[in-house]
Amino acid sequence: MNIIDILIIIAYFIMLVLIGLYVAKKHVRSGNDAAVAGRSLGAFMGGIGKAANSAGGSTSVGGTSWGYQLGIAAVWYSVGEGLAYWAFLWLVKRQWRALFRSRANTVGSFFGYRWGKFGQAYVGIINTISYVAFVAAQIIATATVIKVLMGWDYNVSLFVSTGIIIFYCAAGGLRAIVLTDVIQMAIIIVGMLFVLPPIIFKKAGDALGGGGLSTVWDTLKNTDVTNFMTHLDAPGVFGWLYVIGAIVIPCLLIGICMQAPYQYQASIKSADAAFKSYLSVPILYIPAAIMVVLIGMCAVMLYGADFMPAAYGGPADGSGDPNMVLPTIIKEFLPTGLVGLLLAAVLSATMSTSSTCLICATTSFTDDVVNPFLKKKLDNKKSLLLFRCSMVGLGFSTILITLWANDIIKLITETYAAAVSALAFPIFMTLFWKKATKVGTFTTMIASAIIYYAVQFGGDAIGLNPNLVAAPLFVAFPASVVIMLVVSFATQKTST
Repeated sequence: MNIIDILIIIAYFIMLVLIGLYVAKKHVRSGNDAAVAGRSLGAFMGGIGKAANSAGGSTSVGGTSWGYQLGIAAVWYSVGEGLAYWAFLWLVKRQWRALFRSRANTVGSFFGYRWGKFGQAYVGIINTISYVAFVAAQIIATATVIKVLMGWDYNVSLFVSTGIIIFYCAAGGLRAIVLTDVIQMAIIIVGMLFVLPPIIFKKAGDALGGGGLSTVWDTLKNTDVTNFMTHLDAPGVFGWLYVIGAIVIPCLLIGICMQAPYQYQASIKSADAAFKSYLSVPILYIPAAIMVVLIGMCAVMLYGADFMPAAYGGPADGSGDPNMVLPTIIKEFLPTGLVGLLLAAVLSATMSTSSTCLICATTSFTDDVVNPFLKKKLDNKKSLLLFRCSMVGLGFSTILITLWANDIIKLITETYAAAVSALAFPIFMTLFWKKATKVGTFTTMIASAIIYYAVQFGGDAIGLNPNLVAAPLFVAFPASVVIMLVVSFATQKTST
């Protein structure tokens, strides 16, 4: 890589570190300051933070990877996650007011308010595990970019990425992450929407003898091997049942049961600002997210099956890595200066999302699993120490997941679906149904999780329909509805 690009990347990250250290010195005095930025963010900063959290490694590196392998159907993850913010506009102000009144930071605290500290701990454990998996997905993207930048071994890149993310996150907390998000979102939006697409569309068209994106689309549509890439249901790869049950529904339901929406709500200073921040996210996020999928589709014309997994016609030795597509494109086709700037923005976006997810995991763990069982409340200094020590432990535990999984979006969507199966309906009924009972709620959460994983890992053995095995939510979620209603009506109403 050109020395100018390397210097740009170094300068960019020095700036991020300085911002983190400045915020740590000026604003972070307690675990609460680190977790929710002192509850002081406005609509603009809150919206940028949410959009940047979505537009991290899963969208940039992962979206390009899926577009390269699966075609236009890869947009479902981005569209589903983006529209989830609009789907919950009706709940935003009510959710903010409840968090403000209780001074709570977590979804577990919502649940624990009605069902006690053991219920809070259960929800906290599921969210902690889920967000550790999300961090792992982002670290995969970060390590991939570092591998391309530095030429390091992938496993070395994993350890370095994890260490950088933990430091970046522990120093300035959520406020520092959101401040740097403004810079990187501006670069990503401009780069992914206006700079990179015209160059890649032309290069891919030239590889076919002339033309642009329309030529690429027609070629993908009319070639037997790649015609599935122009279908939203990706026949033979996804199918509508998978799209709906493993991607769209989980993405739409995360607002009710996952920590990040609650954490960002708790960080915003007013109900109106929270509403406006939710309103802005899809506008900021979805266009760039769709564009990276189209860039990935164009990469088929540029690289053939070079980066594909062996199962998709890639190198027989298994060396194909679809996560390498975006950083390789940026290095190969952008001019000096822009290479360093866009790679730095992509890398910092993956790190920002990793940091946000790590903060969510740490907040769920400290606020829902540890603090409810302490005999006395910790002072600011001790709460910050607990927060940072928990962050280090959870951060390094993600490496175990990264060594096992490498499909960024699949790791995220499957974790979403499992958490939604266990938590979404019980938490919804806890909030809105007075006849829900403690026995019914707890039974539903535990049974739904067991059913989900039983279908996922044992469905083939008992001959279940492959579509249900691929999307266990179709079994687990209806089961949670039935169990919740039957057991709640059958048991004595729990006092609220």
